[in-house]
Amino acid sequence: MILFDYGQTLADEGEFQGVRGTEAVLRYAVKNPGRRTAEEVQRAADQLNRSLGRFGPASGHMHQVEIPNHMFNAYLYESLGIELSLSPEQIDEVFWNTAAPGKPTAGIEDFLMWLKEQGIRSGVITNISYAPDVVKRRIRKLLPGHSFEFILATSEYLFRKPDRRIFELALKKSGACT
Repeated sequence: MILFDYGQTLADEGEFQGVRGTEAVLRYAVKNPGRRTAEEVQRAADQLNRSLGRFGPASGHMHQVEIPNHMFNAYLYESLGIELSLSPEQIDEVFWNTAAPGKPTAGIEDFLMWLKEQGIRSGVITNISYAPDVVKRRIRKLLPGHSFEFILATSEYLFRKPDRRIFELALKKSGACT
């Protein structure tokens, strides 16, 4: 079995555009009493990320515990007085699809087809804070010709790679150990 990472392995997301993603989310604001702009919200998000030591373009990931976006966004938007008409999962989808739309990494579709032809099993382990169902839909949309046995998003399981527990869970999911 081969376990793949999502970002820059299965998908190329190009340059992350957080402000664009936030602009898209703010279109669903039903309350924004401070008339916060996407730039202001993104600055608040960046500051919160820094204070948490959370993954970010400047810092990299500094810890092995995943903070799911639904918790992060709940605090971020509510602390700014912004109310959205989206569910937490919809916030993830709207933001991610706009900030980093992604496309299959060059050559990955052919490689996955070859693995399938060879009978080699595959799964995904990805350090990601987006909702697990959003991650699964994204991968299925980008790579519709391949079915992974499982897609393990750290947002669902607390621990990030390289913590051994996330790999042990993957081994259990694969049936390689009990």
